[in-house]
Amino acid sequence: MRYKHIFWDFNGTIIDDVKTALGCVNDLLDRKHRAHITLEDYYNYVETPIIGFYRHILPPEELDFDEISRDYHIDYAKRADETHLAEGAYELMHSLKEQGAKQYIVTANILSEAQELINKFGIVDCVDVIIGAENTLAESKTQRALELFNSLKLNPNECIFIGDTLHDRETANALGIDCILVAYGHQGRRLLEEHNAFVVDSLKEVEHYINDERCVDFHTHSTKSDGTMTPSELVHHAHQMGLNAFALTDHDSVDGISEALEAAKDLDIEFIPGIEFSAAEETETHIIGLFIDPQNEYLQNTIQKLRSNRKHRMEDICTKLQKLGFRITYDEALALGGGDFLGRAHIAKLMVNKGYCESVAECFEKYIGMGKPAYSKKTELTAREAVIAIREAGGLPFLAHLHQTKFDLDQLEALLIKLKAAGLVGIEGYYTEYTPTHIAQYRALADKLNLALSGGSDFHAAMKPHIEIGVGTGNLRIPYFIYENLKRIKDKQ
Repeated sequence: MRYKHIFWDFNGTIIDDVKTALGCVNDLLDRKHRAHITLEDYYNYVETPIIGFYRHILPPEELDFDEISRDYHIDYAKRADETHLAEGAYELMHSLKEQGAKQYIVTANILSEAQELINKFGIVDCVDVIIGAENTLAESKTQRALELFNSLKLNPNECIFIGDTLHDRETANALGIDCILVAYGHQGRRLLEEHNAFVVDSLKEVEHYINDERCVDFHTHSTKSDGTMTPSELVHHAHQMGLNAFALTDHDSVDGISEALEAAKDLDIEFIPGIEFSAAEETETHIIGLFIDPQNEYLQNTIQKLRSNRKHRMEDICTKLQKLGFRITYDEALALGGGDFLGRAHIAKLMVNKGYCESVAECFEKYIGMGKPAYSKKTELTAREAVIAIREAGGLPFLAHLHQTKFDLDQLEALLIKLKAAGLVGIEGYYTEYTPTHIAQYRALADKLNLALSGGSDFHAAMKPHIEIGVGTGNLRIPYFIYENLKRIKDKQ
C-alpha cells in the first residue's frame, strides 16, 4: 500500500451532503424572502472560512454569522435523512482498515455531530482518531490537524489527505503531505482544477491512488551538463530504481534529450524532455522547464547565447581560484566534465580531487557559491527570460529549489508574482533538501498564487553521491498523480 495513514475530510468527502447543504442555504434564503441559489451558484460561492460564502448571497447588514451558523445546523439536522455516505466510502474505509491503514477524520463539523454520523453509517470502527470543531462556526481545521499530525510523529511520505475543497489542500500542505480532492464535494472540479489541484471523480479512483506505488522524478542531470551518467545510462538507472516517469533537466542544455528518448523507447518508463536554466539574478535562481520541444528555434537561440557566456564565466571562476592560491585550470575542469560542458560542479569536483575541499558542497559554501570569493556573476539570461523561452518551446516552467534563493517568504512571493506574469506555471514543491517547514511554506505559497507543484531529486550520480534518483537522500517520493496533473495542465495550455 502506497499510503499507510489516511487523513479524511468529512463533509463532501466521506459524507455526500452537497445537496443537503444547498437545501439548508435555500431554507435560509426562504426565511429572508430571497431567491434560491443553484448548485452552480453554490460551487461558485463556497470558500473557507465559510463566512465568505454568505457574503455572496446576503447584504452586510444580514451577516450575523452566529445566527447563520446556528440556523444552518438546525436546518441540517432537519434534513438529516437526505445525507448519506459517498458512494464507495463504506467499502473503501473498511478495506483500508483490513489492510492495516490508520484513518483520521479532520472535520469542521461539531465533534459530537460527526461522531453521531460515523456511528450511524457504520464506519466508526474504521476511524482511529476524529477531530472536530467545538462550536458551529466552521472554523479552519488546519491547526487542529497539524497538532494531531505532530503528536503522531508520522512519516509524511506515508500520509495522504483526501478532501473536497481548497481548504483541505491547504491543510494537507500545512502537514507537508500529498493531497487528492474529489469532484463531487463542496467546490466541484472546475474551481479545483483552476487552482491546479489533482481531482478525481470517485472514491474508487481514490482507492487506486492510495495503492498506487508508481513514482516520478522531474529533476535529473546527465553528462551533457554536470551529471556523471550519460543520458542513456540515466534512463536505465531510473528504470532500475523503479521510476515510472522522469525528466532530464540538464543545465542550459538539451543535448542529451534525443539519446534519452531513444533509450526510453524499449523500457517501461515515460521520459519527459526538460531543461534547467541558471538565471542571472541577484540570488540563486534556477528555472526548470518540462515537456519542452528541444528543437524549438527560440529555445535553441537562447541556449546558444548562454554557451559563450558560460565559458567566460567558468574561466573567470578558475582565474579567481588561482588568485586565491589554488592550482585549478579551466582545461582541467573541462576535461573532468567530459570536454563538452563545464559547470561549477565540475570545478568543485576538481577542488575535491586535489584535496582543497572535502566535498562539492564545501567548495560551493566556501568559494564558488553566490557571494563567495571565487563566484562569477551570470549576466546573460534573467529568470523572466528563462520562463519565456520555456513557454515558447511549449514547456511548463517551474521555479526550482526555492530554498537556494535564500529569500524570505515575502521576497519569494514577489519573485513568484513577477515570474507568473511571464508564464511561470509552478514551483518545485518536492525537493530532497527541503525541511518540513520548507514544504509547508512553499506549498502554501503555491496555493496562494495558484501555482502547480513539480519536484525532483536533483540527481547528479557521482557528482552528488549522497543523492539517489527518485528518493533523494531517502526522504523523497513523488507520486505518479503529480505527473498526471502536470500532463493535464500541459494539455490545457
